[in-house]
Amino acid sequence: MRVIITVVVLTTVSLVFQLLPVISVPITKSLALSNFLDSAYGVFGWCNTNVDLNGTVCTPAGIGYTDLSVDMSGRKTFLPSMVKYPVTKLLVVHPLSLAFTSILWVMILLLLSPSLRSSSGYLLVVALFSLPTVLFSLLCFLVDILIFISHLNWPGWLMLAATISLAICCSLLWTLRRSVSIKNYETLQAKERASSVETYATAQIAPIKTGSITVHESSVLEPGLS
Repeated sequence: MRVIITVVVLTTVSLVFQLLPVISVPITKSLALSNFLDSAYGVFGWCNTNVDLNGTVCTPAGIGYTDLSVDMSGRKTFLPSMVKYPVTKLLVVHPLSLAFTSILWVMILLLLSPSLRSSSGYLLVVALFSLPTVLFSLLCFLVDILIFISHLNWPGWLMLAATISLAICCSLLWTLRRSVSIKNYETLQAKERASSVETYATAQIAPIKTGSITVHESSVLEPGLS
């Protein structure tokens, strides 16, 4: 039970860490994956933070940044890593990773049920599902590094912490699955041994009863024969 609680906590932390980058600009103005020149970048778009403009102006939310050539203030726009704009479509891995982590989180919460906690089959499904979840989280961090390089803000670095948390969860799930499988196997073997002993004892008692009846009948017949 202690292992399951640990896995639940780590998965919850990872879920929160992945949620923060997803709700970055333009969804919320206070969070950004990267700040470069007068622009703040998020998963679904970017905002111009030039003080010469009347407030922050953001692009419509969508997957991948639009190559506007110039920003809202009329200056040439560049991405922090100078990569081409189509590469930013890779940021779609952020919502995908969040979806996978959310599903894994629900599956792990179900492990609090005693029946599912002792099911090696269900644990195998959860452990297998955790593998692509870890890979998606790692891919998010690598994409952020590719696009933003040294300009990555703390919400982007949270993806590294989320990946480490999920990797630990994955390892614990496989360990838990192995221990439950061994426990179930030992329980099955114990039941089979108990059944074998009971069958053997029954087989040994039956001849003894039969023999006593035979002796009794012979003792009754002897006086008549004489």
